[in-house]
Amino acid sequence: MNQPAPSVPDAFLGVWKRTLLRTPRIEDTTSTVFWLQTPRWHGDIRIPAVRPACAGRHSLRDCSAGEVAGLARQQGFAGVTTVEGDLCRWLRRVDFQPPSNFVDMGRIEFETPERMLEYGVLQDYFEIWERLPGSTGEVFVDVATAPGQDPETTRPARILLATGDYFIRLRPRAAALPPADGLLDLPGGEAGLRAALDFEISFGTRRPGGWRITHSTLPWLEGTQVEPS
Repeated sequence: MNQPAPSVPDAFLGVWKRTLLRTPRIEDTTSTVFWLQTPRWHGDIRIPAVRPACAGRHSLRDCSAGEVAGLARQQGFAGVTTVEGDLCRWLRRVDFQPPSNFVDMGRIEFETPERMLEYGVLQDYFEIWERLPGSTGEVFVDVATAPGQDPETTRPARILLATGDYFIRLRPRAAALPPADGLLDLPGGEAGLRAALDFEISFGTRRPGGWRITHSTLPWLEGTQVEPS
């Protein structure tokens, strides 16, 4: 008989905002990075500070070649999380960037209950995460797959996660990408890149008056309302 998948410890639940990334090459305190963790599923969005604003745009078709290249530098993913001791692993089921040999695993140290230090296990990096107030409490998970498929082992068509006052919504691109170092390294030129960028990750707040997107890989969605259904 299959055993139910273990839940991550309560200490990890909620929404975490990254305040520092340090590697041998860079130190980043300006990118906007949120990690939403439920008892099993996680969602992540990473927007560089230099991303184009795409003011006045309403779709990828409206964007210039330079804006398209800027949007391609965003990151984000979703999947299931496992924790063993102080080791946390994020098993990505969908990823904004192309697949690679990257294994996402960190050693976690809680400096305080609301401040997490992450040390790379297979890569050399250090991150600081701080939990957002109001991000624990009621949890909502909706992972859509084809009938009969296991969402933890197949590529979902849609993911909506919420915890406390926050949510993250992911609508992956229609087709999986070939392996590459990044979106800008894919074949197919500008047309192929525009098609690959049709991948929504939207993060926002949920209030009694409605759910509102505050950050998105599709910038023209920011500020819009979301129907939870």
